[in-house]
Amino acid sequence: MSPRTSRPSAADGEDARPASPEQRALALQVDLTAILARGKGVDRLLRGWHRQTGEPVAVFDRLGRPLARAEFPAGDLGRVKDALDDRAPRLGEVLRLPAGTVQPEGAVELTPFAGNATVRGYLARLSTGDATAELAAPALRSLLALEYERHWLMDEPERRRRDRQLGRLLGLTEEGGAKALLRSLGIDALALRGLVIEARDETHAEVLVDDLAALFSAQLVRHRGRVVECLVAVDPVKTLVEYGLTVPIGVGTSLAPHHASRSMRQARLALEASRRVGGAIEYRDGGAHDFLLQVASPEYREAFADATLGVLERARGGDALLATLHVWLIEHRSIEATADRMKVHRHTVRNRIQRAAQLTGHDLDSIDTQTELWLALKARGLEQPEN
Repeated sequence: MSPRTSRPSAADGEDARPASPEQRALALQVDLTAILARGKGVDRLLRGWHRQTGEPVAVFDRLGRPLARAEFPAGDLGRVKDALDDRAPRLGEVLRLPAGTVQPEGAVELTPFAGNATVRGYLARLSTGDATAELAAPALRSLLALEYERHWLMDEPERRRRDRQLGRLLGLTEEGGAKALLRSLGIDALALRGLVIEARDETHAEVLVDDLAALFSAQLVRHRGRVVECLVAVDPVKTLVEYGLTVPIGVGTSLAPHHASRSMRQARLALEASRRVGGAIEYRDGGAHDFLLQVASPEYREAFADATLGVLERARGGDALLATLHVWLIEHRSIEATADRMKVHRHTVRNRIQRAAQLTGHDLDSIDTQTELWLALKARGLEQPEN
C-alpha cells in the first residue's frame, strides 16, 4: 500500500503532494502531532500512521505486552513478545523478525522508544520499505514517548489528582453535575463502565494504573493496595485479554456518568466472582440470577438444584411439572397465560401447580419460594420457551 499524504491545493484544487520523501515525512509528522494535540490517544495515532503509510503497527510495554495496534496481525503479537522476552533491543537498536502473517514480503521491525533516556516501550512495524515511512518513524517513536510521559507514567501528584476526580464522580448522582465534571476533564463519554482489577501486588497495581491510562485514555483511575479501580468508556475485556492480564477482573454495565457508582459496585461484585471462577466476569443488568449461579461452584449448583427440584423430577410426570412451573414463573404466575403458552387446558396447569406445591411442601405464593425455584430451574439449564 502506498503512502497517502497528498493534500488538496488551497489555491486551485490540484494535487499538492509534497515532491520529496522528506517533505512528505514532515507533513506526516505534523498530522500525527495534531492527533495527540487533540487528545485522541495512542489508538488514533497508530491508525493515523497506518492510514497514511500502509504499515500495520503495534505498541508494546516494557514487559512485551501489547498496548495498542492498528491492523497489526493478532497472530504476530505473541511472536513479538517472545522476541522481546528473548532479547529486547536497546536504545538505538532495531530488531528485525521474519516476515509477518499478513505481509509475507515485509518484516517486523522492533524499536524501543524512550523517555528521559529510559526505555518505556517498543514500536513494532510491518515495514513496507517506503522512504517516507522510514524518515517519519523516529518522529512516531518520539510522539509515543511523549504520550507515555503524559498519560502512562504518572507522578504522585497526578495519581492523587486522578484518584480525587474518580472519587468525586462516584459521589455524584445528579446528571448535570456528572456531565460538568466530565467536561472539565475533557471527557465526552455518554456512558461509563466500572472496571476493577486485583493486581498481583501493590507494585503491579501501580504499573496497571499507568497502563490502563494508556490503554483506555483513562483519567479516572486509582488503586487501593492491590485493587485497581477505573472508569472506561468502552468494553475493556477484549483489550485486557490482548494485554495478557490473567488476574481477577470485574466489569460493570455501561451506565450514564451519574450512575457510575452503581457500575463500580457491580464491577466489585463481579471481581468477587472472578476470584472464584477465573477470567474476567461482566455483571449484566437484569441477570442477577445468572450472576449468582456464576459465583457458585458447579458442585454447589448441582446440589442446590437436586435439593430444590429433586422431589419434582422423581415424581410421576416430573418433566411436565418442571416445564409448567418454569413457564408459570415466566408468565408472572398467570394460569391463563401459562395454559396459552403451553397449549394445554388451564385446569391442567392449575393441577400441576397444586401438585408441585404439595410435593415441595412450599407455599408457591411466597417470593422466597419463587426465587429459590427460579434459581434451581436456571441451575438446571432450562431455557426461555418459544412462544
